[in-house]
Amino acid sequence: MREMNIKLLNRASRRIASAMYSPLKRDELVKSIAEEFGLEVMEVLLLVDALEDLKRNFPNKSTSWYVRAVLRVFSGIERVAKNHWIVKGLRELGDQYPYYNVVLTRGGKYMCDCHVHAYGYIRRVKVCTHVAAVMISKRVGVQLRIL
Repeated sequence: MREMNIKLLNRASRRIASAMYSPLKRDELVKSIAEEFGLEVMEVLLLVDALEDLKRNFPNKSTSWYVRAVLRVFSGIERVAKNHWIVKGLRELGDQYPYYNVVLTRGGKYMCDCHVHAYGYIRRVKVCTHVAAVMISKRVGVQLRIL
């Protein structure tokens, strides 16, 4: 796996998240982001669509929450079973562990390892960005990497 440039990923995540709020024509913005970061136009479009769906489900989240979720998608999510994913931990986002397990329960609720760590009760109530990243990844359906 390539060495990750967190600044580049962060910039790309911010641009993609801002596309939800942009007054520019969507097609132009998506194409611009794809060209800037070496992504396929369809990948960016799928990401923006996934973020818009997430925004409908979580309308009161801050822009930085969406940015962190996209950053986690770029950093790597591995599906290990039908309802189990591993999300790479990022020290830059305050993660204390190298990875986090996210599981979709039979009851349709997402559970994350971070829910049992320090201040986990807050992340469980507010929905952590590990879970948000899995939701985006499921919606997009492909592993995205910035060149």
